Amino acid sequence: MIKKEIINYQFGERIKSELIIGSKMLTVMEALEACELEGAKKTMDAFFDALAVETGMALRATGQPEFAMVEEKLKEVRRKIEEADYREAHANFGRAVSHATTACDKTMRTLIDMDL
Repeated sequence: MIKKEIINYQFGERIKSELIIGSKMLTVMEALEACELEGAKKTMDAFFDALAVETGMALRATGQPEFAMVEEKLKEVRRKIEEADYREAHANFGRAVSHATTACDKTMRTLIDMDL
C-alpha cells in the first residue's frame, strides 16, 4: 500500500507542476499576435497532447477520479483557447490544479496516517 500511495502522490505533484507551467505558457501566449499567436497555439496543442498522455497514465495507474477531472478541465482549457477566452482558460487551469492537489492531499493524508 505504501508504494501505491507514493506513486499516486508523485503523479499528482508532477501533473500539478505541469499545469502551472501550462498556465504560465498561456500568459505569454495572450500577449502574442498574428503569426506568433498561431505558432504559440501549435506549441500549446503539443503541450496539451503530452499532458493528456500523462494524466491518462496517472488515471490508469492510480484509479483516482481526480485525474479524469483534470483531463476534463484540460479539454475545456483547449476549447477556451480556441475561442480566445483566455480568462476562462486560466480559470480552468486553476480548477485542474485544484483537482491534482486533491489527489495529492488524499495520498498524503494516507501516508501521514501510516506515520510516514
